[in-house]
Amino acid sequence: MNEKKSMALGELYKELRMARGLRLKDIAQDNLSMPQLSRFENGQTMLAADKLLLAISAIHMSFAEFGHAVNNYETTDFFRMGSRIMNLHQTQDIEGLKQLLQDYKDYETYDVYNRLNLLVIKDSIHSLDNSYTIEKEEEEFLTQYLYSIEEWTEYELYIFGNTMTFLSDEDLIFLAKAFVERDKFYKSIPSHDNTAKLTLLNLIAELIERKAFYYVSYFTNILEGLVTYQDMFIITTVNFFKLMVTYIKGEQKNKQKIRDYLSALETLGDTQLADFFAAKFRHYTKLIL
Repeated sequence: MNEKKSMALGELYKELRMARGLRLKDIAQDNLSMPQLSRFENGQTMLAADKLLLAISAIHMSFAEFGHAVNNYETTDFFRMGSRIMNLHQTQDIEGLKQLLQDYKDYETYDVYNRLNLLVIKDSIHSLDNSYTIEKEEEEFLTQYLYSIEEWTEYELYIFGNTMTFLSDEDLIFLAKAFVERDKFYKSIPSHDNTAKLTLLNLIAELIERKAFYYVSYFTNILEGLVTYQDMFIITTVNFFKLMVTYIKGEQKNKQKIRDYLSALETLGDTQLADFFAAKFRHYTKLIL
């Protein structure tokens, strides 16, 4: 890190420390001395990674919160792109998504991430236009990447959760089982835990499209074991999926239960979610029945 960035980081840390009414001696500990902290805050030296983590923890901030402060409390480019994709997909703006492909073609300096991010956009286009496909080589690249990463971070969860349509049945199920097994190491991180639950939700939706009802039930049971009363969106969506699967499988001939469920959501004031479920139901029945 150059001297200018080191100084800015130290100054930011000093501001955050003083805002909490903490003195240097309140932060100092066995592996982190007051002189080290002082030189860091004055931009004279940079703290080693392990000492920086200690310093951040000592002012009762998470590393993610500190990183957000370093980024001037703005959303990262990666998450901004994800938000743009979601908004364009919701409005079914295929041309806008295709333009986004051009805008982000060479955005990342590392080519692997460039290709993965573009596949997320392509998946969104494909979900709106089934005639839009990707090359076999791109499918193989995606599959090889997901298999090669031993421990998935939120980034891999995001990629997996938003490129499922490009994976074969066998790869989708194998990777999903592996993700469930490995993800236990990160469950204590709230943002990762929420991303994992949403990934499972996307997985269940994709498995319904593939009429893989055994695995729909399998992963639904796993997801239901993870949710709490705070996960109302996920719980509401899972219950809707259950009603939909029962109807698609012919176990429930009447659509009335689904209509009643959507009406209940509207009564609660969540018309946007009710409209989303109604569109999802039309999509599945058209695709499967």
